[in-house]
Parts: sequence; C-alpha cells; structure tokens
Amino acid sequence: MLVSHQERPRELKWWHAGPMLYGDWGTSRFYVLGLAFYFALYSSFYYILAVGVLVAAVGWAYTVVCRAYPDGGGVYSAARQVSPTLSVVGALLLFADYAVTAALSAFEGLHYFGVESSFWVQVGAIGSILILGVINYIGPRRAGTFALIIAMATLVLTLILVGFAIPHLGTGWANIKPPQEDLSYRWVTFTSVVLALSGVEAVANMTGIMVNPVSKTSKKSIYPVLIEVVLFNIILGVAMMALPAMLHARSGPGHDAEFQRAAYKYEKERKEFVENNPGFEKDPVKKAQYEAMPEKSENEERIQKVVMRVMGEEFVGAALGPKVGNIFGIISGAVFGLLLLSAVNTVIGGMVSVGYVMGRDRELPSFFTKLNMFGVPWVGLIPALVVPAVLLMMFTELDTLADLYAIGVVGAIAINLTCCTINKKLPVKTYERVCIGLIAAVMIAIELTLAYNKPHALFFVLIIMAVGLGLRYLTKNETVGRKLKVAKATAERMIEAARETEEEVAVSAYGTPPEQLDMGKAHVMVAARGSQRLLDFAATYAKQLDGILFVIFVRQLNVAFSMGATGPSLEEDREARGVFEMAAKACKANNVAMVPIYVVSNDVAYSILDFAATYDVKALLMGVSRKGAVMRALQGDVLTNVADNLPPDIPLLIHA
Repeated sequence: MLVSHQERPRELKWWHAGPMLYGDWGTSRFYVLGLAFYFALYSSFYYILAVGVLVAAVGWAYTVVCRAYPDGGGVYSAARQVSPTLSVVGALLLFADYAVTAALSAFEGLHYFGVESSFWVQVGAIGSILILGVINYIGPRRAGTFALIIAMATLVLTLILVGFAIPHLGTGWANIKPPQEDLSYRWVTFTSVVLALSGVEAVANMTGIMVNPVSKTSKKSIYPVLIEVVLFNIILGVAMMALPAMLHARSGPGHDAEFQRAAYKYEKERKEFVENNPGFEKDPVKKAQYEAMPEKSENEERIQKVVMRVMGEEFVGAALGPKVGNIFGIISGAVFGLLLLSAVNTVIGGMVSVGYVMGRDRELPSFFTKLNMFGVPWVGLIPALVVPAVLLMMFTELDTLADLYAIGVVGAIAINLTCCTINKKLPVKTYERVCIGLIAAVMIAIELTLAYNKPHALFFVLIIMAVGLGLRYLTKNETVGRKLKVAKATAERMIEAARETEEEVAVSAYGTPPEQLDMGKAHVMVAARGSQRLLDFAATYAKQLDGILFVIFVRQLNVAFSMGATGPSLEEDREARGVFEMAAKACKANNVAMVPIYVVSNDVAYSILDFAATYDVKALLMGVSRKGAVMRALQGDVLTNVADNLPPDIPLLIHA
C-alpha cells in the first residue's frame, strides 16, 4: 500500500505575505518618486497621485482575485482557465517583469549603498545577483525572516523621514505646478512611472499556501501595505518639491539652468541634437551649440536615483545639522539598499517558480523541473540570473530599465484581470466584475502605449516571448512520446508488484498489499534517504515489536509558489524508488509488513512530524544528518527540528 501526499501546508500568514509585497511596493518609492521628478519636475506630484490611485485600484482588484482563486491566483492560473496559450504568454510577461525587477532593484540598491561609479554599480549589481543566485540554489529557510526584519527597519526609517519631512510640506506644496503639456504627453509621462505593481502578482500566486480563510489573509496582506505606500508616497511627493531650493542654494555658479525644466527634457533635446547632427564634433559651431545646451546636474541626478536618501540627508540635516543628516543618509541608504536586494532575492525565486510550474504542465521542457539536493529546480536559476545580468550589461540608465520593467508587469496584470472579468465560472459579484473590467481596460491602454513609445521594451518582451513559445512548441512535440514511456514503465512496475503477492509477506517498492496489512499491530516509522544500515535496523526493530514499518521519503521542493502545479510523482523519482526497494528487501528478510509514504513538501521536518502523529507510531527512527554546519545554518537541521517538536509519547531513535 503506497501513501502519496503532495499538499503544501497552509502556513503563510498575513504578516509573512505582507513584507513580501512591501519588498516590491515599498521599494518602488525608491525610484518612482525620482523618476516622476525626472520626467515632470514640479508637476511630478500629479503623476505620483495618479500612480497611487492606480495602485489602490489594482490592489483592491487583487483582493477579489485572491478570493476567487484560493489555490493560486496569479496570471498563469487565472489565464489557464481561459486559454493555455494565453496563460503561457502571461507567465512569460511575468518572467520578463521579474527579470527586470532583479536588474533594476540591484542597480538601485548599489546606488543607495553610496556607489557612484557607473562601472562599479554594474559590477556590484551583477555580483549581488550572482551571490543571491547561489543562496537560492541552496534554498535557505530564513529568507522570509530576513525580509521581514529589513521591511520593518525600512518602515521605521520611512516613518522618521516622513516626520522630518512634515515641516517642508508647505514649501513643497507651494512649488507644485500643474502640467502644462497636452493630454497625450501627460498620458505618456504617466505610463513611464507606472512601476509599483508587480508585488501583488506574487501575493496572488501564494494563495495556495495562505492560512484560511484566504480572502481575509489576502486582504490583511494587501491593504496595510497599500495604505502605507499610497499615503507616504503622496506625502513624500509633496515634500520632494522642497528639495530643489535646498540643493540649488549650494550649487554655486554655472548651474543657472538647474531645476528650471525637467531633466528629461534636457536629455531629450541633447539626444535629438546628436541624432540630427551626425559628426557634429568636427564642426566647431555645432560643437559649441551642443556644449552650450543645458544638461542634467549632479543634484538632479541624485534626486532621480536616490531620492529617499537625499530627502533623509536634507530634511534631517535641516533639523539636526548636516552631520546628523549625513549619518541618517548613510544608515537609511544601507537599509533601503538591503530591502532592494531582498526584492532581488524574491523575484529570483519567482522566476525559478515560473519555469518549474510551466515545466510540470509540459509547457516548457522537463529539465526545468529537475531538483537539486536541496529541492530547488536549479535549471530555472540559469535564465533567472543570466537575463538580469545581461540587462545590466546593456542598459546603464534608470529610466531605460524602468521602461523594460513596466511593459512586463502591466501586461501580466492586464491578462489576469481580463481573464477574471470574462470567466463566468468565478464567484465574483457583478459590480466587482465590472470594476475589474474597467481596471483591465486601463492596464491594456497602458500596455499598448508602452509598446508603441518604448521600442526597446517591446523588443525585449518579444525576445522573451519568442524563446518561451519556441521552447513550448518543441516541448509539445515530444510530450506524446514521453507519456507513452511513463505509462509503459508504470505498467511494468505494477506487474512486478503483482508477482510479489505470492510471497509469505508480500512487499514491493509499493508496499504490502492492503489486504495483508494488520493495522492493529504496532506502527514503527523510519525517515530515510538511502542508508541501507538504517533501513535494516528499522526492519529488525519493527520485527521485535511485531509491528508494521512505515518508510517515509520526503522529496523537498523549494519553490516560491507552485501556482497549482504538482510536484514529482514516485514514478518520476528514481531516488525514492531506490529507497523503497532497499526497504522492501530489508522487510522481506525480516518478514515485516511495509507501508511506503512518498511526500513532496517544502518542509521535511513538518511532513515527518505530521505523518508520525497521523499514524500514531510507537517509535520514529532517523539517521544523523551529513550536512555541514554552514548548510545546517542556512537550511535548518531536520533531525533537530523533529526532535524539538516530536510529541513526548513518541520516542526518537537515532541511528548513527
């Protein structure tokens, strides 16, 4: 009798999911405010306000999405109920978004750490992504705790910053000017700063492991973060308008054009001059014209790239002195930089999950589902690291990376909300469906605008689409042959198991047949990963008690979210079958009945404890871990976790 179990425990609470969302929405202010200032200067407040309204609308819509999809409500799951092809397109857009988020967050993180050299920002950002890739290869257990600590530290520093910004709100409000450009220019500018959205997709993807009821957990995860982000962005957006006067007073001569027009317009004019006058360097007159054109100043550059650090230095410095302001700037820059790197870590896990889920659904080649010894789908790590690194090599400007970011996340959200609108099977109220449809229409309009005005962003997404859909085409052509091979192998094992029933105590890799089990006997459980001596000892011990041996094998699966996809089956897991076959031989030799238990879980200790309690075992047998101290520190030690949480009436026998 084989027991197979793949359900992940619903253990994600709102105070765990909230910091993950804050890692994206909270970090977005580190560059959204600066980009709005770069594009619109004193009119930037109106664009920040518009982005806040959009974030609030999308956040509300996703509380409905999470309620409607309690087992995973990301774009892949939502679109799959409408069209498998559309779900793949949505997942690829999400991958593109995550890849740019990793590059953008690492890029900005280095700036907040105080690195100014463009070369070292590139090197440091790429290096940090690779280091986080190594950490994700191991699958650390404490990444969520680290994210929570950094998120709380960021919140505290943001509250302090808002407090010191309040005295400058009057000056900032007086400097705000309404946009003077036409509506089309305003719309394009608005679409250029729509960046604070992708985190909500990650929350929707994790509803399958949220504590029930999912509707309440998701609301508690989304609404507090939404209120903090929108409210503080508006306050800081007003206070930011006081920075130009404070900074320009110390600029000195030669900066008359500083803060007179949006820096974006200066750079646009200089680029157009270069394009319209090829070889102008050889013409003294045109060269002089180019050199006389105003350009972005150092102060404007700092506001664009590290606006939160600049506000900390200036506002705290104005109240407590320049030295204290500089110290606060260094501390806040370090914490904000760590939060940005935490966001990089989150999206790397997200990209790996996207590849794994699509591989399980036969939408991508099966090698995306191969797990390493830590339960991580390691093949998916390769594109998750290579794509952001290549982007950082190709693009060195914040506004260019922001263009690439927006087109992916906006497209994914547009598909998700559209599918929720047209899917009549969902338990969604009429007014909710109408409102979500309107929000989806706005997102589609933004996506089309970005595709038209940002050709480099469109080209990037098309490359991701071409590669992803090409791999899907190749996968679909080989899927039929693979299914036939799996079916044949399964049939052969079932025939072999049937032959074993003629033995005195029939035992195979699939266990003793149910009709030959006497469940009234003592239950002994052994957690094994391949030690023949441990299995022999367990079988001998079970014989002494005249009991049944339950052999549990836990296949660890470390993915950020599964989006409804299943883990590997016993037929696919050669190592697990080998363990059960060794256990079967030991049980045959001792004439002991055996029940194999195959579990796919992200928490090995939890699964062992769960099944030990479920079957009311009289003893639990385990071997000593062979992991080194570093690995145990990163992943946690299974034996220690089991020993600390095992019920006192179940003895733990350790075989060294």
